Amino acid sequence: MTDVKRSYRSTRRREQAEETRRRILAAGRRLFVDLGYGAATMEAIADEAGVSVQTIYASLGSKRGILLGLLDEMAEEADVAGMQAAVAAASGDPRRQLRERLAFGLRFYAAGADIIQIARTVSGVEPDLRELWNEGEGRRQSQASTLIAEWDKAGVLAPGLTVREATDVMWALSGPDVFRLFIVERGWTRSRYEAWLTATLEGLLFRPPLGTPDHQDRR
Repeated sequence: MTDVKRSYRSTRRREQAEETRRRILAAGRRLFVDLGYGAATMEAIADEAGVSVQTIYASLGSKRGILLGLLDEMAEEADVAGMQAAVAAASGDPRRQLRERLAFGLRFYAAGADIIQIARTVSGVEPDLRELWNEGEGRRQSQASTLIAEWDKAGVLAPGLTVREATDVMWALSGPDVFRLFIVERGWTRSRYEAWLTATLEGLLFRPPLGTPDHQDRR
């Protein structure tokens, strides 16, 4: 009986801690967007979330920690685990792997366009956030490079395209800046943008299928 009570209290504490963390993240997001990252003080975020500043430090550590937590929350919302499983399951089917990666990227950017823009803007003036931005872009480039190397080994890359060049093409065109230009600045729908981006990258990265006119032209 004692063990049951202890387990219940432990579970209850974890649930309360998670709820507090969610409130802090939601408050941080609102104030980052409304006031700007620099003007959103820890005190203001604590007041908005209904917690103490010490609670924020204990839960997330700092404003940078809140921003990191928001990015993690976005990745979970965009189903990063599902994307990773789908890419692994599609081994041997490069076009499907590309589509899974692009679909995840669009879900991620759509879920947090405001936060990504804040991180992008503030990275120019905040050294720790510049490091955070560079780390994120470095991971994205590394993930692209891993897939490109797999495709190169399978012999499906476009003729004359090196692994490094293909990585740069995929990294650049599938990034948040291109998403912002098309979706935010020019008002493209997500479905139209996804179809264009997929077709564009397939055309740039992959050897044309056997028997197509393009394949005959590029031999």
